[in-house]
Amino acid sequence: MKLRTIVYSMYMVLSILVSISLAAVPAIVLLLLVYQNLDPFVGGIWSPLGGMSSWVQGSLGTLMPTIFYDHFWFIVLAVPAFLFCYSIFLGLLAVLFKASRRLFPHYKDGYYSMEDEEWLVYEYSEIYYVLFPRFAWFFSVFIDTKPRHLLFGAKIGKNTVVGNGRLFNPERTTIGDNCFFGYDAILSGHVYEGNRLYLKSVRVGNNVTIGANAVILPGADIGDNVIIGANTTVPKDRVIPSDTIWVHGKAIPRKLYPAEAALTPVLDPADVVDTPPNGQHI
Repeated sequence: MKLRTIVYSMYMVLSILVSISLAAVPAIVLLLLVYQNLDPFVGGIWSPLGGMSSWVQGSLGTLMPTIFYDHFWFIVLAVPAFLFCYSIFLGLLAVLFKASRRLFPHYKDGYYSMEDEEWLVYEYSEIYYVLFPRFAWFFSVFIDTKPRHLLFGAKIGKNTVVGNGRLFNPERTTIGDNCFFGYDAILSGHVYEGNRLYLKSVRVGNNVTIGANAVILPGADIGDNVIIGANTTVPKDRVIPSDTIWVHGKAIPRKLYPAEAALTPVLDPADVVDTPPNGQHI
């Protein structure tokens, strides 16, 4: 392993550990403050609430330890208090992970040889994006969605639902408006070919539906009003024309429903750019 790769390896590990530690400190301090001050605060808002612990103590007597009565409201509200503090931890961790990732080099589209170890450094830079949801726990249903992808560099239009879809390379992803990803649909800006890593940005147009378990490979350029069939693959650098259904390796023309047609803008002929016969954009 080259010295440059070793340095990036050490930086990745240390930055992750430091980020976790720094993000945890405010959350822990806040939880301790809640522990110390919640019961006096609740009692100060409305005295009957403050006397609730005395009433419970009179009812239960010695069945519960003293700490239960001293911090009655903290114990009652322990779950929401912990989840609130944990959300603070996650927010800080996301910011620190994004900041740590910035020190890795940005790789342009193209091929990278395994021998140069550029691929390994690139994978290190993606660790932060992949690792962050592992800390989400209770909040995973909220975090592994559009906000996380946007935070790490994806460009996603309005009313687009990524949901249970997977974006492997957010910094190489551009998705238009009103798109929907089916379960475990994959959009990847990288692929390994033999001893080479291939990187290229992926573009998805407006009003595109990507079926469950579909795979879109780097360089794909998908037009507007396209349906990508479930369990299908869009090869790398493939251009999918607008108003088609991609299935069995073919783009089949589709007829738009009235609601979809209303979402499709009417272009002025002067704004239309011709596409060469080989399917590549100028």
